[in-house]
Amino acid sequence: MNNLLFFQLAALSYLLAVLFYLWHFFRPSDLIRKYALGLISGGFLLQTISLVWRWQLAGFLPVTNLFSTLFFFSWALASCYLYFDLRYRIGASGLFVMLLNLLLIGFAIGRDSSLPSLIPSLDTIYFSTHIALSFLGYAFFAMAFSLGGLYLIQARIKSPLLPDLLLLRKLNEEAVFLGFILFTLCMLIGGIWAYEAWGYWFSWNIKGVWSFLVWLFYAGMCHAKFVRRWQGTGYALLSILGFGVVLFTYLGIGLLLESNHPLS
Repeated sequence: MNNLLFFQLAALSYLLAVLFYLWHFFRPSDLIRKYALGLISGGFLLQTISLVWRWQLAGFLPVTNLFSTLFFFSWALASCYLYFDLRYRIGASGLFVMLLNLLLIGFAIGRDSSLPSLIPSLDTIYFSTHIALSFLGYAFFAMAFSLGGLYLIQARIKSPLLPDLLLLRKLNEEAVFLGFILFTLCMLIGGIWAYEAWGYWFSWNIKGVWSFLVWLFYAGMCHAKFVRRWQGTGYALLSILGFGVVLFTYLGIGLLLESNHPLS
């Protein structure tokens, strides 16, 4: 059986969850919302099976090409959403998060899904840990992007189906903080990995510089939540802008520019 079959079934499950959330918006029903959450949970389980299968086939965490990083990014975002929904019951917010997840999956479909061998510099525990923490951090930043967008929408429409503004603000700040912690650990382990592989802690290649800018931006956001003028709408806008920086660091550099980073 093709290991990607479970990924394809997960994508179908996420798509059905989006359709159920749309249904919930037009005909509010707690049962429909629960079906949507069940579909996301089922999709996450199927995607986890596919990830573990590919991991076993490769012998290492399979994140060595664009398909596999998009796959892992999607899986991390789904896990991030489930954390927030199971903890805070954010309901129809899943529509916006899963739409973003489907965009990641759609961008992955049709790309090379092979499992190439690791080059020597990547064949280390530091590599897997660095990449996993990086994309888990990205997932929380993507969640903050979605929550920031929802905050701006809710400020205008005041929908009873979405969390209130105070909760959205709290969730946005939590998503940024958790993403920042994970990305900080990613940067630290990346430094150790670079030293073990090449003898220096930090490389001034464009990917490394932009990763530091991502870290610096979200470090500023962790401070901005205590500054009154940046709270609420300002913080939501920063969350949207920050994810743009993340996307450029993740995709823009590899697709548009040249870098000597091992995964560019």
